[in-house]
Amino acid sequence: MIAFASPQKSGISSLPDYISPSAAKSYLACSLRFYFERVAEIRKPTTPALHLGKAVHSALQAFHLARWRGTDDSPEVVAAAFGDAFLKLEQEEGPVRWKEGEREKSRLAGLCIVAAYLDSPEVLRGKPRGVEVPLTETIPGLAVPLTGVLDLVTDNFTPVDFKSVAAKPDSQHAAFDHEIQLVAYQLLLEVATGEKPASLDLVYLVKTKVPQVFRVSSPAADRKRKDRVVRLIDTAVSGMSEGRFHPQPGMTCMSCQYRNECKRWPGVMSERRAAA
Repeated sequence: MIAFASPQKSGISSLPDYISPSAAKSYLACSLRFYFERVAEIRKPTTPALHLGKAVHSALQAFHLARWRGTDDSPEVVAAAFGDAFLKLEQEEGPVRWKEGEREKSRLAGLCIVAAYLDSPEVLRGKPRGVEVPLTETIPGLAVPLTGVLDLVTDNFTPVDFKSVAAKPDSQHAAFDHEIQLVAYQLLLEVATGEKPASLDLVYLVKTKVPQVFRVSSPAADRKRKDRVVRLIDTAVSGMSEGRFHPQPGMTCMSCQYRNECKRWPGVMSERRAAA
């Protein structure tokens, strides 16, 4: 959910209490979908791809934490962490839209993906600076604090974000598609530590028959890129605060879980949840 400050507190409008890069990107992609998902909190069954991605993410988190703590990071321990997460997510986050026989196939695929990462050149070597690092900082140009959770921060302050995907994306497109997230992480790290990252990295876990693992590294952002991302995030904050939620038709509409709600859109979304 996105929490909004009251108009009385803000003085002129109902600003969100904070903004994350994922929320900003979601709003900019389709503000009405953002409304249904994060403001109205209309729950939908979890897709198998999302469920698998979260379980893989939990397994990698367990591995990286073990590296950070100096505890057991063996493949067996990491595989067990995946299995626990796979089951726990089903129990805690509601039903998954499994087709017949799909659940076991997905579970085995997840184990293969985790094993592929542990055996790949992209696996973390040595001790990281941080794992699942939560940061909230005041960024010049934003009316509300910027917040984010960094999957991994390496010893040279590089933020690394892990993505589970069905097919290998184009490297240049991948860096551009995730620019808001990566540059936001750089902004947070620089304010929190005073250090500039060596690079901004994505590690893709590709769910092909034989899983692939590859890294996309982009240079740390200069002032121009930072300003661009701050303006994009501020555009999302302004739209949320002013209640601008409307359909943005495109190719992704075919797979959107909120198509029925979108068809009933009355032309304005005036209701908003109270601050959390």
